[in-house]
Amino acid sequence: MLLCKSICASLAFTATVWAGRECKNSPESSTWPSSEDWLALNRSIGGVLIKTAPIASSCYPDNPFNSPENCSDITEKWSYAAYHSAWPESIDYPIYTNNSCVPKDATGYSKDKGCTVDGLPRYIVNATTEAHISKAMTWASRRDIRIVVKGTGHDLNGRSAGANALSIWTHNFKHIKHLHTWQIPGGNETANVLVCGSGNNWGSVYSAAHRSNRAVVGGEDSTVGLGGLIQNGGHGFLSSHYGLASDQVYQVTLITTDGRVLVANDMQNQDLFWAVRGGGGGQYGVVTEFVLKTYPIPQNVVMGGFSFWAAGSTNASEQASWDALSEIVASIPEVMDGGLNGNVTAYTKTRAMALGLSEAPVGVAAIVGLVGLNMTASHMDAVVHMLAAKIKDIDIGGDNHLNISYQSATDQSYWSFVKPEPLTSNSAGAVSLMTSRLMGRRELSDIPRSDLKTYLQQALVSQIPEAGTMLLFGLQGGRGPANVPSHMRGSVLPAWRSAYAHVFTLGASINATGDAKESLRAGASWYEAVKEPVWRNWAPNTGSYMNEGNPFSSTWKNDFYGVNYDKLLSIKRKYDPNESLFVWSGVGSDLWNNDLHTGLLCRVSAEN
Repeated sequence: MLLCKSICASLAFTATVWAGRECKNSPESSTWPSSEDWLALNRSIGGVLIKTAPIASSCYPDNPFNSPENCSDITEKWSYAAYHSAWPESIDYPIYTNNSCVPKDATGYSKDKGCTVDGLPRYIVNATTEAHISKAMTWASRRDIRIVVKGTGHDLNGRSAGANALSIWTHNFKHIKHLHTWQIPGGNETANVLVCGSGNNWGSVYSAAHRSNRAVVGGEDSTVGLGGLIQNGGHGFLSSHYGLASDQVYQVTLITTDGRVLVANDMQNQDLFWAVRGGGGGQYGVVTEFVLKTYPIPQNVVMGGFSFWAAGSTNASEQASWDALSEIVASIPEVMDGGLNGNVTAYTKTRAMALGLSEAPVGVAAIVGLVGLNMTASHMDAVVHMLAAKIKDIDIGGDNHLNISYQSATDQSYWSFVKPEPLTSNSAGAVSLMTSRLMGRRELSDIPRSDLKTYLQQALVSQIPEAGTMLLFGLQGGRGPANVPSHMRGSVLPAWRSAYAHVFTLGASINATGDAKESLRAGASWYEAVKEPVWRNWAPNTGSYMNEGNPFSSTWKNDFYGVNYDKLLSIKRKYDPNESLFVWSGVGSDLWNNDLHTGLLCRVSAEN
């Protein structure tokens, strides 16, 4: 009962009568602004208001929303994040918009549903100035209309979605300026920075940094926007060296829901500055500009690694594969302390065929992919063979129960490694629901191998056993986040300072073509019953990275915010007193029911 209460409240799964409750304004309400009111708002902001018209409308009979895009082009590009980023209403994972209008045969498509605005915002501000945002947010907040923020819409947990909302689209804020000696507020020191509009994605920022012969800490996917990544912490290729993306911020400009344009840094609006550096995007206001620390460009990037899987179908081979994975996972802190990062990805059953195998092996298969800066290929090869030797040594009875395939180290320039390739990000238009945990030395190296092996086996359980699943150890922590000066840390989950790996897994069987609300409920319930207990036993005192975590976990407050939650809630109430901004698992979100069927966002009553 307690399990259902948490999940059902956040997704509003229970049958509910809304009469007499406090709900955000909706078109069904008598207080919803008239067409003339919306026209007046549009005039006041220079004609940049867009009435939502789903782009995939052209894939439906009579094109009900007059989409200008050819349906065949939409279908071809639907899986690309860059494509969704280009349209005002579109987000990468439409299950969070109740699959309002998706093209035929796309994930979530239902012939009976048709094409509607449904779970999408009603209007969108295509802002080009801060005044546009300020006026629109003030107008909406006073009318108790929900506000959402979209930069790129690349968000695994649907935070840019919002039925009946006014969406602030920040994509036009694309200015970037390199300053060699930017004055750090409150002292005589200067910093080499990029001043970046929040509408940029990391590809454009990396390109600008490259032109200035500098590097910045950002996301690994070039199509991801600055706002959501930085405000939720943000890990990437350089994180293990320099810290998280939120650790690189000297100053932000932010617009609150009552229309104030505030500059926040160590000398002014310090509470807000602390909150937006890791305390959650889309919750305290709309950030329009970041001032980001830059670094010298690394000399080179070296990549190397190996994969392994059971050599036979015997129990000995199966156990050897699990023992090998345990040994590799236990070695992560040692490898990262040596200056390397990368990923360790484990697969089971059919998923293990991702290694290029002709049939699924027994046990577990894994790919160890390592990346190093400013080192030689021979050094990388030495590390790879050292790790491979470890798993050979634990092979049962000295027999050959494991297959090992090596990847010779390759050397390339830093720019060739990070150079943006937007059409490689093609996982959009799908279903997104996962669970994750931060793991430190205690969880990886300082526990008995037998316990570690058990946890790995439990974490790799799949709802459909023969389908298998995956477990990825992202090597983004270590010395970088641990060594960030205290004044640069912001409100990001403190567990990042002792974490080595960000670990996430899948496994829930989501009915992609079914009812979105019911599919999310079923997936969240399975994770809560099967996967979340593994994390709580294995790593009870750490937490999760909110950009790649389970927003419906019953312990989301501790998972995403930890000891910072209460302070963040007070800051949220200070700068968004009308609670106009709502996101899944955002601070204060437990006080609201977000119903994907009705589109209503209503305050939870005291009896619930």
